[in-house]
Amino acid sequence: MISDLIGAAVSAAVGVGVAFVNYLLSKTVLVKNPQKYSAVTVLRQLIQIGFLVVVYFTGQKTEYDPMYLLIGAALGMTLPMIIFTKKLLRYNESLQQSEKRKEEDPDG
Repeated sequence: MISDLIGAAVSAAVGVGVAFVNYLLSKTVLVKNPQKYSAVTVLRQLIQIGFLVVVYFTGQKTEYDPMYLLIGAALGMTLPMIIFTKKLLRYNESLQQSEKRKEEDPDG
């Protein structure tokens, strides 16, 4: 039981890393080409599904219960995305405000 909880904690920590990679990917596309942001959503989903598949098969090949690993991974990916989404929204708003200022600038 304790080893299953440790496995869940490890998979949650790796899930936080996956969420951070998805955040960085989203932010990069938002900066470079915001029109392609919807395509990045598909890529982010593929990364998350791929991670869950790896976690499941890792649980099958080791002594850890795959259910604990999957729960930890899902929580690790989901909970930080609340914070990362708020950061992306704030960043997007600041980009839009800076573009709006450039349009209103008489020299721009």
